[in-house]
Amino acid sequence: MTSSRSSSKHHDPEIWKNPDVFSPDRFAKWEGSPFSFIPQGGGDYFMGHRCAGEWVTIEVMKVSLDYLTNRMDYEVPDQDLSFSMASMPSIPHSKVVIKNVKKRI
Repeated sequence: MTSSRSSSKHHDPEIWKNPDVFSPDRFAKWEGSPFSFIPQGGGDYFMGHRCAGEWVTIEVMKVSLDYLTNRMDYEVPDQDLSFSMASMPSIPHSKVVIKNVKKRI
């Protein structure tokens, strides 16, 4: 059995410039190997080693993003969004603060 350790790949300086810096822009025009970034496992969707909850996770993210962007209004005040890489999941030091939350009618 072969296993890929995704955390090692995600922090490999030979693959990623400044791998310990949170930089979502690095994926904007990324054309690297599909095995350099493997948040849900690797290989073929039906025969490879994939996360058992991958499809549920994707659907939950879609519904959550739709709700946050289309069904409610809120303000995001200035806050400390830095986080520690020593624990998972990483949560910003100030948590995630939103205020004046209102459901759209």
